[in-house]
Amino acid sequence: MQNIGIIGRARSGKDTAGQWLVENREYRRIGFADPLKEAALKLDPIVCAQSHYSLSMVVRGDGWERAKDEFPEVRRILQELGAAVRAIDEDFWLRAAMKRVLEANEAGIPVVITDVRYPNEVDSLHRAGFALLYLHRPGTPQLDHESERLGPAAADHLICNDRSIRDLHDELALFHDRATRGALLTTGVA
Repeated sequence: MQNIGIIGRARSGKDTAGQWLVENREYRRIGFADPLKEAALKLDPIVCAQSHYSLSMVVRGDGWERAKDEFPEVRRILQELGAAVRAIDEDFWLRAAMKRVLEANEAGIPVVITDVRYPNEVDSLHRAGFALLYLHRPGTPQLDHESERLGPAAADHLICNDRSIRDLHDELALFHDRATRGALLTTGVA
């Protein structure tokens, strides 16, 4: 069983890649941000002052990705809450997610983590034997936040997501097959 972590900028295809692994290789998707999102929903702040929309209202109506795109305050809340807790305990979100990884693996289910964003996450996943994939999508803007600073060198393998979804799926199948055989061609891509 080979767990996989995916690194890449926002909108590079990380969730699409994770979904393919779930649907085609029987992985369970876990996100480092899942416990963060659960905490933010419990706080349920207003994300649009003019219309008094709360976080839970927009997430329920639009889902997380669309809510982050349509209401910039949603992304800001997640970034600020995540950073505030990380300032107190850098590994808090990491430990919460890794507990879920352990539960899945104990049930015989491999895991894909689709939101690897920080060096301590990379280090922890490497120690746990994860294969790390960097997804690069040309033209994707670099967001000005610490969660967008990891580059391809943090990963074991790089996929350039610049063609069709089908091509991405083919690249993922090749990566998965190599990773499960312990035959990745690189250890840290430049």
